[in-house]
This record gives sequence, C-alpha cells and structure tokens, in this order.
Amino acid sequence: MRPLLKRLELPVNAALIFAGAAFLLKMCYLPLATCTLLGGAWLAAVYWYLRARYGIAMPPVLLLLVFAALQVDALGNFFSMYGRAVFRSVMYDEFAHLAVQALTMPLIVWLLSESLRRFGHTLPLGLSIFFAVAVFFSLSAFYEVIELWDELYFGGQRIWSKHDAPNDLQWDFAGIIIGALLAYVILRRGRHVHYAII
Repeated sequence: MRPLLKRLELPVNAALIFAGAAFLLKMCYLPLATCTLLGGAWLAAVYWYLRARYGIAMPPVLLLLVFAALQVDALGNFFSMYGRAVFRSVMYDEFAHLAVQALTMPLIVWLLSESLRRFGHTLPLGLSIFFAVAVFFSLSAFYEVIELWDELYFGGQRIWSKHDAPNDLQWDFAGIIIGALLAYVILRRGRHVHYAII
C-alpha cells in the first residue's frame, strides 16, 4: 500500500489541499448536516492518508478538537449567528475566529513536532509551539484570501467592511495564543509525543 501511496503522493496531497480549500470556500453556505459530514469526511481522509502513507496516527482527542472547531462555524451559520453580538460587544464572527484557532492549534503543534521528529529533529515543546504559531497564523491569513476569492469570483458576501480581514486576523491571533497555551497543557503530558520540555 505504501509504495502505491508514495507514487501518488503529489496528486493525493494536491487533492486533499484542493478539497480542503473548496470546503472552506463553501462551508458557510452548506446545510448543517452536509457541512458536518463533509468536514468529518475530509478530516478522516487526512487522518487515514497520513496513517497509511507516513505511519502518523494523529491523537483522536486532537482530531475531536478540530471537529469541534468546524462545528463552531457550522452552528453559527445554522443559527444565523454571524452579524450578531454574543458576548456584549463581541460578534459571533469574532468569537468563531478565536474559538476555531484555539481548538485547532494543539493539532498543528502536534503535527509540526511529529513531522520534525520523523526527520530526526526534536525541539523543545516551547520552540515547537513558537514555529506552529507562525505557521498557523499564515494559514489564518490564507483563509482571509479564500474569503476574498469568494467575494471576487463566486459572488459571496463574507467581507463586511474595510476592517473585516484585519479584525478577523486579530481574533485569529488571540485564538492561536490561547490554543498555544492549550497545546502546552495537553502535549506536555501526552504519552504519544516526544518532547524535551523547556
């Protein structure tokens, strides 16, 4: 199985990235059940591919956090929460950006550390988190590009003001910092992770 996956590595990686970007592009317009099923299917595909191709088995608790992050967005769309305040002056969009990043960050830290370990590099957990913060903030910025593409090329309405993207990134960054602290708490006690704790 692995030799076949090795030959198909580039097309499979491209398909997973394309499918993930397409899902992020359209997820806010999908019904709750469809969004949940497609999000779960994409996460399962990534999980099984990494396991089959590289022998990397992501911890289920970290995958559940990412699935919960997808549900934050899906439920916000289902209940028409976007554009409404949920905590005094905090809009649901801002809460979603914060929560999604916080819930997803532990898996990003784990994947970065596990990938480095596979190449023979072991970094202290604090340094792994620092690099993961930089990588994940870049991915958050790419999501803002996806929102722009939706507006420019697909007729979507996801950018509400000239400050929408920087405001989203501000909340993303706050969520990433919270997620980094969560990752530290979860992963420093993890049995499956090989770290030199700072």
